Amino acid sequence: MIHLYYFYPACSLAAHIALEEAALPFEAHRVDLKDPAQAAEYKKINPRGTVPAITVDGVVLSESVAILNYIAEVAPKADLIPTSLMERAQCLSMLAWCASTAHINFRRSFRPERFCADPATHDAVRADGRAAFWSNLETVDQRLQNHDWVMGKNFTAVDGYGLRFYDWGRIAKYPVDDLKALTAFKDRMLARPAVRRVLVREGSPLVA
Repeated sequence: MIHLYYFYPACSLAAHIALEEAALPFEAHRVDLKDPAQAAEYKKINPRGTVPAITVDGVVLSESVAILNYIAEVAPKADLIPTSLMERAQCLSMLAWCASTAHINFRRSFRPERFCADPATHDAVRADGRAAFWSNLETVDQRLQNHDWVMGKNFTAVDGYGLRFYDWGRIAKYPVDDLKALTAFKDRMLARPAVRRVLVREGSPLVA
């Protein structure tokens, strides 16, 4: 049995969606990272204290790219990551960009203290992160101009990240509705039964 540890509105949504789309048996555990007691207890499971994490037969796996790759390998029929060499590499490249570029830019926009201890720099770090994340949203929107899904004609593990980015933009009051392709993509995601089940489980306002 796979155990998933997640928190709304964290990037763990991508792994949560992948597990549901793959139709794998799993249990989802919400961890309130804002609660010091829960966060401390969670570190007994995942010493890094980050989400997502999964446990499989007592073995802990963290970091979204690794988790998504694991799910894709365990459930190959779900086609979450392409099997052809170049398409697989491109999908993994996009997942890495989501995790290490776009996600980090969004984090700079609301947690500047993680990037510089000097409070005098925080407004500048926040503003720069906000501008960079908007550019990242535009990049995703551009990729969706002529395709239904972020990687092209087929749904992949990347699309869970795309929905999370849309939701972060909404939460942070970016004009995400101006990004027509991204907004249409959000609607396509909400039409997927597996995605809706995950959003309901997480209590997402997207399905309120």
